[in-house]
Amino acid sequence: MIFSVQRFIEDYFERRHLSDIDQYAVKLANAFAPDIHTADTKMLTAFSRIRTVFFRNNPNLKRKVFESQLLKLLRSRFKKKVQLPQFPGGIAVEKRTIFRRSRVTIGSIISGFRHAVEARAIDVFWNSRKKNHLAQRPEKVGQALFATFARGVLQNRGVVFREMASGIGFVDIAIILGSAIHLIEMKLIRKQVLGVSQLNTYMRTENRKRGWLVFFDARPAAKRQQIPALIAVPEGKIAVVGIDINPTPPSRQHSF
Repeated sequence: MIFSVQRFIEDYFERRHLSDIDQYAVKLANAFAPDIHTADTKMLTAFSRIRTVFFRNNPNLKRKVFESQLLKLLRSRFKKKVQLPQFPGGIAVEKRTIFRRSRVTIGSIISGFRHAVEARAIDVFWNSRKKNHLAQRPEKVGQALFATFARGVLQNRGVVFREMASGIGFVDIAIILGSAIHLIEMKLIRKQVLGVSQLNTYMRTENRKRGWLVFFDARPAAKRQQIPALIAVPEGKIAVVGIDINPTPPSRQHSF
């Protein structure tokens, strides 16, 4: 799993007391995990192209030597091919839709994710929807799904972070497109909207005027109240996107 690679690198940095302020470990994991059997020369070339201040903040390290040693460690630890998680039913339809646009945006990625979940992935949130029993830690399920989806869509066009450190907290998902970082909080809703003040804090820490709140709506259709698509906060604005994971079955819908 890609996050196993990420944790391994982060732990290695921590043991060596190395400063990683721009998530170099995550970028390395994104380069290494998709195909661990890539030739060393090609993998090291991919490592060398990563933009980072890691070596500026750790001046005792020589980049080529350090990355070569790290690759040997990764080869030793992850001898078998890392199996990347797959989105249920794949993402080909949403990927085609997203890349029809002249420019890929964070909004188009989230919109594609909503479509994919509502079309093919509702059941992963539930042990039994009929009995109203959610899966264990459904928000984490949603985070993993979104990270898988975004990474599959973007491939090498952006960087996806999961649980990115920000101040004294952790942003659920952060995505870098170009030079901009986009902050995304993901919440499961059974009664009321959560996460607005939390996301506002991350926006302040990361100096962002816009954040994204994605909520998985587990409320019965009859008990839902409308949630605004845009919420003003002290740091700027939060765009809100709801994903229906508890739709009314077709057999219970009124027929005409």
